[in-house]
Amino acid sequence: MLSSDTVLIREDDEGQIEEWTPEPGKTQAYLWPLYKSHVKKLKKIAGRDEIFLFHLGDITQGTKYCEEGLPGVTLADQRIIAAENMSPLLELPNVKKARFITGTPVHVPDSAEARIAHVLAQSTGKDIRSYHHARVTIDGAILDLAHHGAYPGSRDWLTGNVALFHLRDRIYRDRRAGKRPADVYAYGHFHEWVHVLLEDTWRGETRIHHLLIVPSYCGLGGYGRKATRSVPTLTNGLAAIEIVSDKIGHIQGIR
Repeated sequence: MLSSDTVLIREDDEGQIEEWTPEPGKTQAYLWPLYKSHVKKLKKIAGRDEIFLFHLGDITQGTKYCEEGLPGVTLADQRIIAAENMSPLLELPNVKKARFITGTPVHVPDSAEARIAHVLAQSTGKDIRSYHHARVTIDGAILDLAHHGAYPGSRDWLTGNVALFHLRDRIYRDRRAGKRPADVYAYGHFHEWVHVLLEDTWRGETRIHHLLIVPSYCGLGGYGRKATRSVPTLTNGLAAIEIVSDKIGHIQGIR
């Protein structure tokens, strides 16, 4: 994704520094307005409530699959682009905290999430940090967040089956480790939208646990087509999770 406000620097023909903005391709031109419309929907959903922002990894593209990137853009440029891409969300007055989860090393070399989180924390004055795997308690509800997690499913009619097994496994593993199972387990990586839930009773208390796989804001290059076995549709979007009195209220996929 590429913000229309992004300004990069490079060397000109005389060895001087010049500012420039990459020319967006058709996919980039499609994604940015879509993303801005999703941020607008999120703002309406949240109203005056505080928004705790999470990015689930692969905040940059890296260089290995460069056909999916932009010509002339370096790794340092990608970090500038990624930071600018976060602006529509971080500029919302009710966003005071953000957590960036580290993604796949081939996409985020040189600790991209940590570097971008550090820069944005300094420039915005907001509480912004990066983690490999975050377990966060918000108003009594627990969110467990990582980049890699459940697989969406190998067939359309099997979508969510593996995720449901993964959810049950994580609940049981947390209990064996002496931890209260999370109310939401959320992952990225697979660029699809999946939401499954499980009602579980333990020692007289019944809670509903959720697992989310959240899509991306990027298109499909050659590797993406191979990895998805040429999936016929492209899903982009985010998830809005409502927390009410230590429990999960409504979860809405904004796509």
